[in-house]
Amino acid sequence: MITLEKPYSVRKSGIENDGISFGIKKDGLAHIFNVLRNQLYSNKILAVIREYSCNAYDAQVEAGNSDQKFVVTCPTLDDPCFKVRDFGHGLSPEEIAEVYAFYGESTKRNSNALIGQLGLGSKSGFAYGDNFVIRSFHNGTLYTYNAFLDETKIGQIVKMREEFTSEKNGVEIVVPVRVRDISSFKENIGSFFKYFSSKPQIVNIEKDYLDNCWRADEKILHGEGWQFLKSRNSWDKTPSMMIMGNVAYPLHGASVDNLPSIYHTDFIVEFNIGELEVSASREALQFSTSTQNAIRRRFQIIKSEIDFKIKEKIANAKSLFEAKCIYHSLTASYGDFYRFQKQLTNITWNKKNVDNNQIITPPQSKNVRIFEIVKSRRSDRIISRILESKVIRCYSGCLLYVDDTKQKFMQRLAHYVFNEKQTGISVVYVIQFADNQSKQDWLKGVDMAESEIPLASSEKINKIVYPKNANGSSPSIKDAKHISCEFKLNRQATNSFYKAKSEQFFETSFDLNAGGVYLYINRFHCKKNYCDGDLECHIEPTNFIRLFNNSQKGFEIVYPEIACLKKDTAEKAIKNKKWQSLEEYIKQYISDNWKNNQCQKIANYLELQKFLKDYKIQWQFLVWLKYIPDIVAFQNVVKSFYLIESNGTLDKDASDNFISLFDRTNLKDVICGGKTSTHNLKNEIEKIFNKYEIFNTIDWYDGKNPRIVQKYLDLEEKNLTSAQNRP
Repeated sequence: MITLEKPYSVRKSGIENDGISFGIKKDGLAHIFNVLRNQLYSNKILAVIREYSCNAYDAQVEAGNSDQKFVVTCPTLDDPCFKVRDFGHGLSPEEIAEVYAFYGESTKRNSNALIGQLGLGSKSGFAYGDNFVIRSFHNGTLYTYNAFLDETKIGQIVKMREEFTSEKNGVEIVVPVRVRDISSFKENIGSFFKYFSSKPQIVNIEKDYLDNCWRADEKILHGEGWQFLKSRNSWDKTPSMMIMGNVAYPLHGASVDNLPSIYHTDFIVEFNIGELEVSASREALQFSTSTQNAIRRRFQIIKSEIDFKIKEKIANAKSLFEAKCIYHSLTASYGDFYRFQKQLTNITWNKKNVDNNQIITPPQSKNVRIFEIVKSRRSDRIISRILESKVIRCYSGCLLYVDDTKQKFMQRLAHYVFNEKQTGISVVYVIQFADNQSKQDWLKGVDMAESEIPLASSEKINKIVYPKNANGSSPSIKDAKHISCEFKLNRQATNSFYKAKSEQFFETSFDLNAGGVYLYINRFHCKKNYCDGDLECHIEPTNFIRLFNNSQKGFEIVYPEIACLKKDTAEKAIKNKKWQSLEEYIKQYISDNWKNNQCQKIANYLELQKFLKDYKIQWQFLVWLKYIPDIVAFQNVVKSFYLIESNGTLDKDASDNFISLFDRTNLKDVICGGKTSTHNLKNEIEKIFNKYEIFNTIDWYDGKNPRIVQKYLDLEEKNLTSAQNRP
C-alpha cells in the first residue's frame, strides 16, 4: 500500500547551527522492540492471524496467482501450531533477512495492489510468543528459519536447515500456540475471514462452523461495493464496517466530522487499497483528514444511490399493497428504511402517491368482509377472524388475497402464519365479496386493480400439523370449536382481551315455535338483527354482554334470555311473528315502559355531548362569567340537557357510559325514539358570542382572561346605566 504522506514545510528562523537528528541507541533497541511487540496490538491472537494472512494474500498478488487459495491451519491438541501457507514467489535467504530481521522494512510501499506497508506485520508472531518458524519454498529449495527472542530481548533469525523440495514456491509461517488459546484461534479465524472476497482454505475447522461464521447478513439494499444490512434489533446495532484489502475496520461515526448518524451502523462499504489510513497495528482506522474526506465522499454517493433504489423499489412493486408495505418499512420506527425517511419525498407507485400504509375500505362499499388469519393469543392455533375496522395495515410481514374458495381459504393460507419463523408472515388478509359489483366498488374505492390481488385458490392446500400432547392426542383448543346454531351469551365473559370469543357463548337450545328475542351471529360476531341483504356481523359479543348487564340508572330495560342464532336458524325465526330482533324488542319496550320525556332527555343529552365536543374551548367562560344574565339563562338551558343529576351535580361518567353501551351496539338511535333536541346549543352560544364580541378575542385557556372579560362587561354595564341616567 502506498503510504499517505502529509505535506509539510520547515521554516528556520534564528537557527545558526545544524540540529541534532533523532535516533535510537543500541541499548534502547530492546525497549523499542518490546513496545512494538507487546504494546502495539490489543488482540494479539487476531494480530497474528491478520498480519500473516494479509502477507500471504499480498505474496500471491505479487506472484500473479491471487485466485489461488492460500492455506490457514488452525491449531489443535495434536498439532498446537497456527500456520499460514501462501503460494507466492517464496523468499531467498537474503530476502528473509531483509523482511524479517528489520523493523520498518517493507517491499509493498510502491503499490496499492498490496495491503502491507509498515514493515511490522511480519514480526507479529513475537506479539504472541517468543518464537515462530519461517519456511520458504523458493525455486526447489526449502529454507527453514527460526525467529526467536534471545537474552538481549532484541531477537534473532537463525537458519535451521536447507533441503530440496518439490512443493510450489511460497512461504509458510508456523506459530506455536498455547493449548489454552486453541479455541480463541478458532473463533478469531472464523470471524476474521468473513469479509474476505476469496476465502482461504481452512484446515482443522469443520465446514458447518465456518458456514455459520461466514453466513451472509440479510441485505435490505446494496449497490456497487456497499451493502445496507437488516438491523439485528433496536438496542444492539452493528457498527458500519469499512472494508479495505479484505480487512474490516469498524467505523466510529463520531470520529468523522459531519457524517450523518444514519450511516454509523449496519453498512458494509468497500474501499480501494490506499484510500483510507490505518493505525500502525492495523486494528482500526486512523481518522485523519484524508480518511474522513474519503468516507464522507463515499457515503454521499451511497446516499444518492439509496434515494434512487428505495424509490425504484416502491415503483417496481407488483401492487399498491406491496408498495405500501415497503412504505411502512420506510416510515415505521422499527422499519428497515426508517432512518432514511427524511431524505425521501414524493414517493409514488403507478402515478399514485404513497403516503401511508393503510388500505381503508370506503364507507360506501357494501357486502365486503375482510378476514385476518393470525395466531391465537391463547395457543399455537391459527385462527381467522373478521376485521371489524375493515382497514388493512400493510407491512412486510403480511399477505393479501381475495377469497374465491367459498370461505375455505384457511387450508391454503394458514400455513404462512403457522410457519412464521420460516416465512416471516404474521398476518394474512383475505377479502370476501358478496358479488362482483361489491368487488368493483371496493377496488374503485381503494384505487386498486383486480389483477393486483391474488386469489386464495392460487395457493395449494397445505395442511398444518399441530404438535401432539403426551398421550398422542391433539390439544383441545376452545378457540377452534364451532358454535352450534343455537346458543346464548355468557354474561360473565365481559373482558374480550382475556376471553376467547367462543367462551362468550353457551351452547343451548330454543323452541323455534315458542318465539323470543334473538341476536344474529356469524363467526363469533353479533348484530342486532338479521338482514337478508347484509350478512355481515362485526360487533364484538362483549359489547352486547355489557349492554345487558349495565342498562340502568333510571332508564332500565329488562331483557329476557336472548337467543343467538346463526344464518339458517335466523332465517326461520324472522318468518315467525313470535320472534323479535333485539332492535325490535328495545323499541317495543321503550314504547310500553318509558315515560314520554325519557327519550327526549336522551336526545337532549346527545346534543349536549356534541356541543361539549365542538365548543370545549369556549365552554371555559361558563365557569367564570356566571353572573351575566345571558349566560345564566344559557346555563339553565344546559342544565335541562343533563341526563342524570345527583345533588345538583352532573354524573357525567355514568351518563356517557349509558350512551356508549347503546352506541357500541348500533342501538343509539333506538333509545332516542326518533326525537330531536329541544334546543340547538350551538345557535344559543353563538347568540351570546355575537352580542359580546370580546369573547371571540380571548384565549380561554389563560385563567386570568375570563376575569378581565367579566370586569370589562361590568364596566360596560355601568357606562350604559350612567348614560341612561344623564339629563
